[in-house]
Amino acid sequence: MRETIDSIVVALILAFVFRAFIVEAFVIPTGSMASTLNGAHGTMVCSDCGWEYTYGLTDASTRANGIYDENAVAICPNCRFANLITEFNDKLGNYESGDRILVLKWTYDIGGPTLGPKRWDVVVFKDPSDGVTNYIKRLAGLPNEVIQIVDGDLYSVKASELSEEARATLEADRHIKYLRRMYGERERGATSRYQDGDLSPENEGKLQRRELDMLDAQLEPQRVKLLAELDGKLHIQHKSEDAQRDLWRIVYDHDYPPREHHRGQPQWLADDGSNWSVGERTLHFDGVGAPEQSVSLSATIDSLCSYNTLDRGSQMRPHSDLMPVADLRMSFVGEYRKGAGMVAVRLIKLHDHFSAELHADGTVRLMHADADSLHNWTEFATAKVAPLTPGKPFEFAMENLDYRVRVLVNGREVLATTDEQYTPNIAALRKPRVHPPTLPPAIAANDLDVELRHVRVEHDIYYISEDRPQAVPLGYHAWAVENHPMWLRDGEFFMLGDNSAQSKDSRLWNYVGDHLYSRGEAYQLGTVPRDQLIGRAFFVYWPSGLRTSLIPTIRNIGWIPNFGRMRWIR
Repeated sequence: MRETIDSIVVALILAFVFRAFIVEAFVIPTGSMASTLNGAHGTMVCSDCGWEYTYGLTDASTRANGIYDENAVAICPNCRFANLITEFNDKLGNYESGDRILVLKWTYDIGGPTLGPKRWDVVVFKDPSDGVTNYIKRLAGLPNEVIQIVDGDLYSVKASELSEEARATLEADRHIKYLRRMYGERERGATSRYQDGDLSPENEGKLQRRELDMLDAQLEPQRVKLLAELDGKLHIQHKSEDAQRDLWRIVYDHDYPPREHHRGQPQWLADDGSNWSVGERTLHFDGVGAPEQSVSLSATIDSLCSYNTLDRGSQMRPHSDLMPVADLRMSFVGEYRKGAGMVAVRLIKLHDHFSAELHADGTVRLMHADADSLHNWTEFATAKVAPLTPGKPFEFAMENLDYRVRVLVNGREVLATTDEQYTPNIAALRKPRVHPPTLPPAIAANDLDVELRHVRVEHDIYYISEDRPQAVPLGYHAWAVENHPMWLRDGEFFMLGDNSAQSKDSRLWNYVGDHLYSRGEAYQLGTVPRDQLIGRAFFVYWPSGLRTSLIPTIRNIGWIPNFGRMRWIR
């Protein structure tokens, strides 16, 4: 008996040691990382196009039978059809729990450039507002750099590359933020935390909003100089290949066409009399000897996240929640039959038009034109691949992502733009402006007979940087957004959620927990200190389980392992 007890005790000790230092399991509580990771949610197959997707629940456990609002709809990300939630899982209370994930801890404990935290890791950490709740976000900003979100993308520069004057301005801005936080906490009545004289009479005047506004005004000329310097030094941060695979979001997959086209739903359109024909799931150009003609995708391309449900009766959506997105990827599988011409993908971002051409003889060309001179195409790059062969399918893809255009043939990158050819104008992008709708992507062809299958258009994640008055911290501005760069000091990290419109992440944190309050100005709102990181999430080991009606008493419980949704987290 003693030996048995000893064995059990040792096994428990080893289990706790493994959990504490090696790998620990967590449950995703919210939808801030959707659709990469799901919190409590429902799953449906769109009744119009057949696309399967998840939608979020607002604490379904507190609602009678888990039933959601009768008017709530989940918009299909593929065809934009508004599916009523109550017609699916929630009518019976069959909502699903959040994804259960595994988090690798020992690598962060060891640290270093190889095992330590890296940009775009999906990270679990302690909530800065209480030190108890576990949060999960994507690591975006690293220590000792200045970051700024501009037009949905993340930019950064090492602080050491900035002038002394620029660093002094950033430090003064951070100090004003600290004072605003102190004043805001006093307004909320958090007097028990001010036992060290922070609100003593001699300091009271420093925390008055009027005084802070004056400090802000005095600093404004230096901010203008800072932004001008950053415009020439910030670099866009490209996602890693692994992370990007999880960050593409569907615009339209022609394998799942709507049964009936309603207004606003995506569809491929060809001109009357064109040699292009749009089949139910294919595009066909029967134009041997014909001049160049194109077919374009009519679709709304914005930052919609299907996880975020809407009120069916609402005719307007918050502007900050839906932004036009021009970072796109188009891919298809082609079947060449005959002809000596070419097929091309065309993507547009702001004033830049790009065309990726694949010719029958295997020549690949990347062309560029400015919006003001669309007939004046310039060749950026050219390459050679195997000629097209009748009956032999080929894969073709083009992406305009983070100011880099790539062309891929059969899964291999063959052409890409350089920074000299294509780079963002940060000064123009960060100025207040009306965001124009994304222009439709298109496919062109001439002198070919070619059929295209599995035609798919996707868009990149868009990090929202526009201030939302109802959500910005301290009534001031969100952190690290357009025109408000942020200096991450030693040991400070910046986190962003993949569901940017519904993620309270580093941009919006406005409260400091007692565990960090004693650090004073050593802790900066909007950051996660190094010692608050738990580890890197790497695997969804138990997504919502499958149900069966064979056992009536547990037919509404997802107890069958869903191996198809178990996945690596990138």
